[in-house]
Amino acid sequence: MFERYTEKARRTIFFARYEASQYGSPFIEPEHLLLGILRDDGRMAKMLPVGGIESIRVQIEARTESRQKVSVSVDLPLSNPSKRVLVYGAEEAERLNHRHIGTEHLLMGLFREKDCLAAELLHPFGVTLEQLRNKFEGSTEQESASVGMLPTHRTFGAAGASTIWIHGSSIPLERVRAGLHRFREQKWHWHKEPWKARDCVTERKSGRPSLDLSLAEDSSNFELIKAGWKKDRCAICGWELFESLDDHGTGYTNGRDWICLECHEKFWDRPDFISGSYSDIT
Repeated sequence: MFERYTEKARRTIFFARYEASQYGSPFIEPEHLLLGILRDDGRMAKMLPVGGIESIRVQIEARTESRQKVSVSVDLPLSNPSKRVLVYGAEEAERLNHRHIGTEHLLMGLFREKDCLAAELLHPFGVTLEQLRNKFEGSTEQESASVGMLPTHRTFGAAGASTIWIHGSSIPLERVRAGLHRFREQKWHWHKEPWKARDCVTERKSGRPSLDLSLAEDSSNFELIKAGWKKDRCAICGWELFESLDDHGTGYTNGRDWICLECHEKFWDRPDFISGSYSDIT
């Protein structure tokens, strides 16, 4: 169902499901989709004035029946209105001749659902369906890719440098090859786990951090900081990993280095990915 969805659009569904659980809703409603869009897509948030997102959330809370929160482990279905919103979003993508379905199309879909609270809350800010159509009409395949679209054809970058698409961004292929070569020199065991902040030490004089906790024994020069290491980066593509409910919050580790979910799927589950004729290589 979500094959054509951009990474941001998929995260929107994930965040909408989280918002529904926080409100204790038995279904993912259109207003939860709106909160998911505003939570993860800066382009949409910029269409609102300062405080607009907070205002929308307050109004949703005021018009939502108070219920006990639902565990995030419970699979919440889309309501019928939300299902129609997704259908409308796909139709808007077709109307604009876009092969991907992004958050912009889902937002348009919200405006097409009758008696939709989400659209009603956006009207006072001057956001309309026509405005959105005009904003994204004529956007090219390349422009769409820059906001999260997965490309479907091959091109070549500046000076003929080959790149590969990971998390909707163009990464130099040689950088990826170098990372793969480094890790394949040894047969590391990679295991999947949530990313958690780690203890670290900092040099008192310079403030530079280190994960070598033994340095803390020299307390005059180093200070132990509990959970002070707030993020890592994928050793292949540079994707940030930190404590989060989305794909940023889970990866594969060999005990020291981390690899994001997408790189693990591409390069370990499918080790011949780069040599194959995959559309992500441009």
